[in-house]
Amino acid sequence: MPGKAAAKAVASMNAIRQLVIGDVPILTEDHGGHGGDVLLLHGGGRTRGDWEVFAGLLRESGFRPVSMDLRGHGESGAAPWSWREALADVAAVVDEVGLHRPVIVGHSLGGMVAALWAGEHPECPLAVNLDGHGNPTRPGQFLGLDEASAARACREMTLFLGEMGQGLPASLVQVMREVDALDLFAAYRAALCPLLVVSGDGMAFSGMFPEHLVSAWEAYCAWLRHELKAAERESSLVREASLPTGHDPHLEDPEALLRLLVGHLGQLNQEERSG
Repeated sequence: MPGKAAAKAVASMNAIRQLVIGDVPILTEDHGGHGGDVLLLHGGGRTRGDWEVFAGLLRESGFRPVSMDLRGHGESGAAPWSWREALADVAAVVDEVGLHRPVIVGHSLGGMVAALWAGEHPECPLAVNLDGHGNPTRPGQFLGLDEASAARACREMTLFLGEMGQGLPASLVQVMREVDALDLFAAYRAALCPLLVVSGDGMAFSGMFPEHLVSAWEAYCAWLRHELKAAERESSLVREASLPTGHDPHLEDPEALLRLLVGHLGQLNQEERSG
């Protein structure tokens, strides 16, 4: 029989596995551990490597984290992007890796996938969208601006974001089109399981905009905060939280994110027992 130290070493070894879902190879990484299952979904243009530090913290805190490269990302195969196909990939990973009612934590693009997962899986103990808010694509998304100013802000912001997207791989351009077409707040209101939406400091992005667009971005950030509060009021399953980081809380302050996640799960468990 192996000693405790050897058993702990084996448990902490990462197991990388390639699944073929449909005809798309999908890479998964089991970070070890024997606690509750957590599936980690990275952001657009990123890879499962983003989760390395946070996955280690989860494992040390009594969870079994598993990360994956989304289709068209990292070591997973190139494939057309749609929300339906991405959700099917996640479902296949859950089944093939043997995850039991996993918590789904996604960053940015992966957070939007997590939010959509919440609308189809009432058995999920918690879905987390980590700063996955998309881009302003409609005049109504600029809080506090009059109709003409909002229309102008939308046109100028769309033009600027389009220029930034020039030179991106066609696969990422397709992803961004899907993101822009998604009504994320409708997805929040359709949640069938607890959904936590975590925001970083949106104004950390303001430096990337030319001066004439900073006020438009501020109005968009204000709209996001307003809509998140409204979604929280309208659905008992939706909760919003914020961290004093930029767009990447899991990289910038993984310990704070862990505390938030563990605290929220503890609160949900307490509410379930008292209910």
